[in-house]
Amino acid sequence: MLIQCPRCLGKGHVDTEDIKRLGRELTWRPGSCAYCNGAGDVPADVVNKVSPGEAYLTVDLSQEERQRVLDGAPEAKARMEEFKQHTDRVIKDIVTLHYVRKLDVEEIAELYLGSSSRFNVEGHAQKKKELMVYINKVISRQN
Repeated sequence: MLIQCPRCLGKGHVDTEDIKRLGRELTWRPGSCAYCNGAGDVPADVVNKVSPGEAYLTVDLSQEERQRVLDGAPEAKARMEEFKQHTDRVIKDIVTLHYVRKLDVEEIAELYLGSSSRFNVEGHAQKKKELMVYINKVISRQN
């Protein structure tokens, strides 16, 4: 039996309202819904296996990994937990770098990108800009 996707509410894509509703402002961007794979509905039993707000379940996963997550495979659950711990650690580190070490957003971005960010290497300027947007989100959520 299929039900309306609880992540995208049947639209097939996740928008900023869905992201906010599920509390994933620091882990997701708008785009195709990985929970229903853009279909708008999911098998009813999926909701019992995987939370609609599971941060690890994104469109960046391979179809094979997506299926392992939806099936509740133990190795996929371990990767989900590892992802959560890594994400939480990055957020905590950004907060510490800003509020304790008193680094500004650009300094934190340069720290994460490494020494190559100081050179005008193609693509680094865009990566730095995107990272700075994310860092600003993290910092603003702490206020």
